[in-house]
Amino acid sequence: MPTWLVHGFRWPRPLVRIHIILQNIDDAAAEWLMAPATSASLTDNFHTLYPEIMAHLPSLRFIEQYDPNDITLKSQPYAYVCDQVHEVQLGVDVDEVRGKGVANDAWGALVDLRDKIAPGEKVAWFVVVNGDVERWAPPTVGMLEGSSNGSQITPNSGGSSAARTELDDDASDKTKRQRRGFKKWFASSRARRSKSSKDLRGEFAIRSAAHSPPPVPQPLPVMRPANGKAPVPPGTVM
Repeated sequence: MPTWLVHGFRWPRPLVRIHIILQNIDDAAAEWLMAPATSASLTDNFHTLYPEIMAHLPSLRFIEQYDPNDITLKSQPYAYVCDQVHEVQLGVDVDEVRGKGVANDAWGALVDLRDKIAPGEKVAWFVVVNGDVERWAPPTVGMLEGSSNGSQITPNSGGSSAARTELDDDASDKTKRQRRGFKKWFASSRARRSKSSKDLRGEFAIRSAAHSPPPVPQPLPVMRPANGKAPVPPGTVM
């Protein structure tokens, strides 16, 4: 779990989103500034907007705090814009690090940058903990447009490439399972439909035979006298 002692200021997340939208930075993910593509695009943007300020901040970095066990927040309320970043391995002498000081030009440039993008925030030393530096970052507009044009998303376009690969594999397996399931369902549905039709015809024939009315008896032929006498049935003794 990386821990840093940094010198800089906090950049509130709403102001981060506003800056990215107004500057139309397609390759920047506002929720995770440590993504390589986001850091590079924001640094380039600062160089374009504030060349004099950035001339005194050659080591400017964006640092995020993150707790992977906290699933209630999709992002932290702010990121850190830093001109000095010292990673703490087992321990650090804070007074020694702070005693090295910050150059006057760098301090003044950092304050000017703070006034431009995060007015009112304090420039100071902070201890920042990040539980997952390789956290996956959502795809940016530029990445989505690139993928729609046939290009592939590279590991440097976002966060962890391993996380993205795992998600892609899961999505591919899920799609294949859905296709196989659909084929099985379609085949079984046709078989059931065919079988059901035959069964219905058979049942209809049986029911028709069972409920058919008995045959109507045919009337006996009428015997008419030929000699004026009443007809005598055959076998009658006169």
